[in-house]
Amino acid sequence: MALEMALLNDVSAVAEVAQAAKEIPAWQGGLTGMVVVMVALIAIWAATAAVGAYFSKKKPAPGKSEAAPKASAVAAAPAAAVNEIPLAVIIAAAVQMVQAPIRNVVVTAPGGSSATWTSQGRQAIYASHSAKAPQAVSPLGTIRKN
Repeated sequence: MALEMALLNDVSAVAEVAQAAKEIPAWQGGLTGMVVVMVALIAIWAATAAVGAYFSKKKPAPGKSEAAPKASAVAAAPAAAVNEIPLAVIIAAAVQMVQAPIRNVVVTAPGGSSATWTSQGRQAIYASHSAKAPQAVSPLGTIRKN
């Protein structure tokens, strides 16, 4: 008997909730959902703006301001030294990886500004390969519609 009474109470509670849901118009439920989404988006926006404001007002470390003058001193170095820096870095990295001395070999192409030897090589390759034109395909000008 007690089980039947508890079940009856549960059924009546569900019926009351269903009746209350029928009283709320559909447009009002949609509007409520849209308001909830907008409030969540505004809260996320405010949180990210607050974090951005915190980090933009944060003072830089005292050692960081000294790096800019050193960078300008390196930029004022002669052009020859600037060209040698990447090669020196590559050699140092290779020595570190191999753990043995490495001989520095620099290869330059003769006549670096002239590229005629590349076109001559390309022509030699094309001349050695015979291009075969397909025999069954006619030029587009000779195609006739029936």
